[in-house]
Amino acid sequence: MRQTAIAFKSGKLTLEGVLSTPQELSGPFPALVVCHPLPTLGGDMDNPVVTAVCRRADRDAIATLRFNFRGVGDSEGEFNSGVAEQEDVKAALDVVRRWPGINGKMLAIAGYSFGASVIARGLKRYKHARSLVFIAPPVAAVVNSAITKDPRPKLFVAGQHDRIAVPIQLQRALDNTRGPVQFAEIAGAGHSLSGYEQDVADRVVEFVTDALS
Repeated sequence: MRQTAIAFKSGKLTLEGVLSTPQELSGPFPALVVCHPLPTLGGDMDNPVVTAVCRRADRDAIATLRFNFRGVGDSEGEFNSGVAEQEDVKAALDVVRRWPGINGKMLAIAGYSFGASVIARGLKRYKHARSLVFIAPPVAAVVNSAITKDPRPKLFVAGQHDRIAVPIQLQRALDNTRGPVQFAEIAGAGHSLSGYEQDVADRVVEFVTDALS
């Protein structure tokens, strides 16, 4: 895949990211924005789950943008506990929908752990995303969001032994959710999803491919 290091604005801040497009294929491509886990625990755009999703998306001719939230790596600003970071996700979506060679009407967003909770908290900001993916979302983030009222196709992925995104609790929280909802439990996995990155990536990209087709 062709990877391009980019810088883009989120309000007054400049964020860094990597935009990838399928090589040796002509667009316009659908695109997936991927949001990384908690920065205070070392999460960034090079997280193994994030990069696995991006590599797998390339195989299905889907462009991706992974980026560092404010205060992470070379992105300007400071960590804001998921509040101001909602604007970062919106800015990333705006970048890909205007990017040459990308179909701005075929966009999805995915977040892992902290990234998933940022998406859950800012759903109304992401109207250009046609589908949503939540990888190991904290249960509280789901319960305290408007997810159940959102009609877009949604995928939730959690490890069997995850103590933060507890599968049974997540499924209960999603009762009576509007729109198509899929739930994938990764057998044997915990919250880090270490060793199961490819399993997660396969589930995510298969869902996004179907949702955007």
